[in-house]
Amino acid sequence: MKIKPLLGHLLCLKTQNRTLNIMKVTIFLTFFCTFPLFASTGKAQNAVIELPSNAVTVETLFSEIEKQTDYLVVYSNRELNVKNIVTLSKKKAKVSDILKELLKSSNLKYEHTNNYIVFSKKNDETNVTQQTKKKVTGTVMDKNGEAIIGASVLEKGTTNGTITDIDGRFSLEVGAKATLAISYIGYVDQNITIGNKSMVSIILQEDSQTLEEVVVIGYGTQKKVNLTGSVASINSEVIENVPASNLSNALSGRLAGVNITQTAGKPGGGSSVSIRADGTWNSTAPLYVIDGVVRDKFAFDGLDASEVENLSVLKDGASAAIYGSRAANGVILVTTKKGKIGKPTINYTGSIGISEATKIPDMFNAYEQALYTNEALRNQLVPEGDMQYYAEDELEYYKNHSYDWMDETWKSPVVTRHSLNVNGGNDKVRYFIGGNYYYETGSFDNLNFKKYSIRSNIDANITKDLKVSLNLSMDTRNDHKPYWKWDNDNDNMNNLYNGLLRRGLFAPYIDGKPNGTYLAWHPMEVINGNSGYNKKRYSNYEINVALQYDVPFIKGLSLKLTYNKYERHTFIKQFSRPYDLYVFKTTGSHNHIQTNELDYVKTRDDGDFLYEKYNNDNSYQLNAMVTYNNTFGKHDINALFVYEQYEGTTDWMDGQRNYFISSAVDQLFAGSSDPKNSTLNGKGSESGRLSYVGRLGYTYDNKYLLEASFRYDGSVNFDPKHRWGFFPSASAAWRISEENFFKNNVRFIDYLKLRASIGLLGNDAVGGWQWMQRYNLNTGAYFGSLSNGVSADVIPNTEITWEKSLDIDYGFDMQILRNRLSLSAGGFYKHTYDILGDRLASLPSTFGGVMPKENYATIDTKGFEIELSYKDKIGKDFTYNINANFGYATNKLITKDEAENLRPYKSELGYNTDRSMGYVATDIIRTQADLDALPEGYTIFGKKPELGMLNYRDIRGANSDEPDGKIDDNDKEWIIKHTKSPINYGFSVGGAWKGLSVDLFFQGVAGGKRFYDQRTEWEGMEASAYAWRADYWTPENTDAKFPRAGADNGASEESTFWIQDTSFLRLKNVNITYQLPQQLVSKWGLSQMKFFLMGTNLFLLQDKIKAYDPENSSIMNYPLMRTYSFGINVSF
Repeated sequence: MKIKPLLGHLLCLKTQNRTLNIMKVTIFLTFFCTFPLFASTGKAQNAVIELPSNAVTVETLFSEIEKQTDYLVVYSNRELNVKNIVTLSKKKAKVSDILKELLKSSNLKYEHTNNYIVFSKKNDETNVTQQTKKKVTGTVMDKNGEAIIGASVLEKGTTNGTITDIDGRFSLEVGAKATLAISYIGYVDQNITIGNKSMVSIILQEDSQTLEEVVVIGYGTQKKVNLTGSVASINSEVIENVPASNLSNALSGRLAGVNITQTAGKPGGGSSVSIRADGTWNSTAPLYVIDGVVRDKFAFDGLDASEVENLSVLKDGASAAIYGSRAANGVILVTTKKGKIGKPTINYTGSIGISEATKIPDMFNAYEQALYTNEALRNQLVPEGDMQYYAEDELEYYKNHSYDWMDETWKSPVVTRHSLNVNGGNDKVRYFIGGNYYYETGSFDNLNFKKYSIRSNIDANITKDLKVSLNLSMDTRNDHKPYWKWDNDNDNMNNLYNGLLRRGLFAPYIDGKPNGTYLAWHPMEVINGNSGYNKKRYSNYEINVALQYDVPFIKGLSLKLTYNKYERHTFIKQFSRPYDLYVFKTTGSHNHIQTNELDYVKTRDDGDFLYEKYNNDNSYQLNAMVTYNNTFGKHDINALFVYEQYEGTTDWMDGQRNYFISSAVDQLFAGSSDPKNSTLNGKGSESGRLSYVGRLGYTYDNKYLLEASFRYDGSVNFDPKHRWGFFPSASAAWRISEENFFKNNVRFIDYLKLRASIGLLGNDAVGGWQWMQRYNLNTGAYFGSLSNGVSADVIPNTEITWEKSLDIDYGFDMQILRNRLSLSAGGFYKHTYDILGDRLASLPSTFGGVMPKENYATIDTKGFEIELSYKDKIGKDFTYNINANFGYATNKLITKDEAENLRPYKSELGYNTDRSMGYVATDIIRTQADLDALPEGYTIFGKKPELGMLNYRDIRGANSDEPDGKIDDNDKEWIIKHTKSPINYGFSVGGAWKGLSVDLFFQGVAGGKRFYDQRTEWEGMEASAYAWRADYWTPENTDAKFPRAGADNGASEESTFWIQDTSFLRLKNVNITYQLPQQLVSKWGLSQMKFFLMGTNLFLLQDKIKAYDPENSSIMNYPLMRTYSFGINVSF
């Protein structure tokens, strides 16, 4: 009879009485206490168990020991209350370590004897003996009998230790009752009680923690070792201290195959996100799923890293197909943090940072700009002596009179972040409640971004089999910037920033008055708020309720019902008001020098109005899910079926009034009541989807893994007869390292899995309701009277349906060098078809109507990805790690209609979709000899060639493939292969020594190119040119790098001359952390205290653009920021 002293039975059956129980306990305790004891170096020390959580009842702990080992637990119910809850430091550890932690503050002890673990009281009297030192020698081997070099051997409770030599041997002087702790990267730590032994032989077991890691997949989780698809994942600890306004920016460069680019550095600015290469010219945005609910990127960016538990990216068809008609561009899954069993734990993280621009372009000073202006005027054949020229006295003046508007306005932005959360619970209720605050100022006044968020996740066990969870979240974002009509909704703020950057000739203020002598508008007056403001407020509310029932009479069967309600309220308020500029009298030979004598006042009027817009988005998602997981011998089966229903509405209205009685009253009632000076508009829309989802997984003997899934989707974006789509997938994996022939012959590989998958994906983000006839409302005059009318829009197409992608993925995952080196690599091929596009070939050139789009085009995508991780230890205290990821992806356009008269050289078919056309530049026409060598009658864009102009290759004529003696549109070629970088990579290096850790993360892209911005920009006196243009051609500088000054010489055309390589490698993040010793912080009532220094976007190691940050999409955009922050993390 097996001894099961749990759940009411101690050493006997439940039917026996209490007296007999006590007698048997006494007999067993007496027997085991008097039996000769010995220290075991076998299973008694090495057995490892995994508990359901860190906080469990003693009863659950003993039950798990008996389930997962061969031990039987013996104890007295009068000495030990098994209903007590104990909180352990690890939920996966050796039995001996767990039991020692259990009894560290009790009056009990335990002994291992044969297959029993026996608990008894400690002796009331403690015999104190004088410890004497003794020499212990030993060897440390792996399971294959190979020596482990450099393993740490430490006498527990002391600093006395050593490491093993090249043969795995060690020698150490230890106390008489010493316990040795042996550890090595990639292996499970082991404790050995020395006792009377002077020689020990230790076999370390491989640590499978990496393989046991759980990742989030569609509608569930899965052990990483059992994945059959391509899934990238990241733990929030990696990014939790990054001072980023949103999650996208914090993830840049950290996941293979995920392309994240921060296009500008404005406070609160976001990033563009794509997975692998584009498979369509319609929407390429991935699908975002947060806690099982479909969301958009806006909701994703509202998350704070402190509330994220895990993030996964489904990249291949098999793993993403379960999301069907919206998963063609990949899926990003986020799981937020949940409460854990144990006493309440409060965690606070706060940081403050100072930012500066990574790069601000240099500009011409006033004197350089005046010379440049004169040269441009000459090239435009403006007669010398014209008043537009800067005369000699004016040139001399501007040698010593130059202004830097940027320097006078620019400030160092401040980034502040606070996060506070509490989690805890017991067997019945668990909770996580967190709040976050983020505030970032801009580089000039009236520019800032604030974000507040709060989350509450509560899980409760109503009964043993019935669970309920309630998740509540809210976030508010406030975006404030000056109003400038040319940057209305442009978060890059390129017009305002560029205007500020390029005002260098004249003082911004004279006697405190805004200078408008040569300026049409005044950037500093806009920045100061005198032109108005542009405010946006976003408020998001979400409630998620789930009810789960684990069917008790069918093992592994679970039913779950989830309801989610989401609301987003958007409020935009733009107030534009005129402002005054002061024109001062001028002097100088050509009136280019300003005096401080006021001439007159003019008003810059970009509109005197107030505009307000209210937007309300409401949606709900209902999921009913059935799951089944069970094991039958060597057979593991998991199954899933989901019914999913989604409906959403969007309503908005906006209004505007002009001509306000006072700029101090920014309310609509204060504007003109004349109907001609006000507008009112509004609209509403609805959307909906219905889905049936299924998945079946099978594993045999932990070696052979098969999985299949389907999704049957219905979308209101399409006509009822094409509304439903079926999206299946299949995948398989082979853990070849579990085969005996492999284990016995390929010992240097610790783990190897081969995987392959195929899946059909869909995309319904193609613009809804194109299958219905739409109408336009028009207003016109009929015999002098206003009249409203209705006209038909584009002809409807009832055949429109999903774009589809057939995705094939293959790869392997492996670990070598005793699990220290992990490598994952794979390739993919995706065939996207039924892409919605315009039909051109089927229409005659004389057709003047607007035809509907059709599903007909195809694009193929291919590439590969590599992820690598290495971790090791040097000595007793120093650990280090290296991680790297690399992704390459490109595409090819297979089918697309092209105009019937399109010349072959312009065809896009057979090439990638991010190419760019331009002219092939030969060189600058530098000398008279160069000019004379050109054919007679040769023209460049209709102009006779002149010195200093750019020349191009004459390739073909309008009706011929032979040169025709003139440069025009017929001479274009495909000159840029990739405008988007096909290669994205990142790598990190980290080390830790005692409480100090340093981590460096590098990010890079390669293979992309773009054209110079502002190639020949010249606005005369009002705007300075970029300093990179300084080496321009003149008769005295014929070896110049750039063509002559001026904007009418054809040099501004996109050509090979202006191509820039956008490849870069930057030190993206540096994180230095110091954790105070535990014995110190515990005196203060804290469980942890860490200080950290973080640097972001620190410097570029490779940069071929030089003039501005290559990650920024334009030299005119608000610059990216380099941030230095200091923070603290405290737990108690």
